[in-house]
Amino acid sequence: MARLNLRDSIPYAYCPGSSLLHRLPAGLKLLIFLSLSFSAFFFGIPGLCGGGLLLFFGALSAGIKPWELFRGARYLLIMTFLVLAFRSWSLFPPAFSIPGFMAGSRFAGTILVSFAAASLLFKVTTMTEFRESIRRAEGILRYPLFVLLKPLRQHWAYRLRYRLERPRLSLGIALLLGFLPQFFEIWETASKAYAARAGKKGMSRIIALIPIVSEGMMERAGKTARALEARGLSL
Repeated sequence: MARLNLRDSIPYAYCPGSSLLHRLPAGLKLLIFLSLSFSAFFFGIPGLCGGGLLLFFGALSAGIKPWELFRGARYLLIMTFLVLAFRSWSLFPPAFSIPGFMAGSRFAGTILVSFAAASLLFKVTTMTEFRESIRRAEGILRYPLFVLLKPLRQHWAYRLRYRLERPRLSLGIALLLGFLPQFFEIWETASKAYAARAGKKGMSRIIALIPIVSEGMMERAGKTARALEARGLSL
């Protein structure tokens, strides 16, 4: 089934769909993908291979090509390749190190699996779903404290109960999670504009884009802050 999505070229962008992954609760998806990342780090080759296979078939089940999970990972791929090369070769004396190659491969694999897990999570989950799921979890966690404070009549208890009634934690985490797709969106837009003006590649491109993207993120943050204040939801 083809996806009609105008944001396919943007890393970490949400891809609309009706697959099982799309329909799962956001909190459950967050736990699953965090578990895949942790298993890749702490369970060696079995965790790495298992996580990679689950992400591969999970992407296919959601109508996403597996290699699309690595959009925006160019410099990460370069870094992991350099780490693998440095770990695989010893300089004194110059020789190929099999243990170093294996260790470097595990490191590169865990980094890439973690990146792909985060990418797939954002592609099948909207920011609204993230916030609602975290809000419900926050409500469950703060309920016992709210019950303990309810009988108290002191001023500090009233103030604390008032703060507990407002979902500040879920709002903060949702804004934090929303930073990644917004960053990639602004970076991709600036990068295409830079390329359209025949800008140079390499470090010149990065040096030119960093202040533009930083300004764009600050403008986006300012608009978000004003929108939250207008709704009485400022942190």
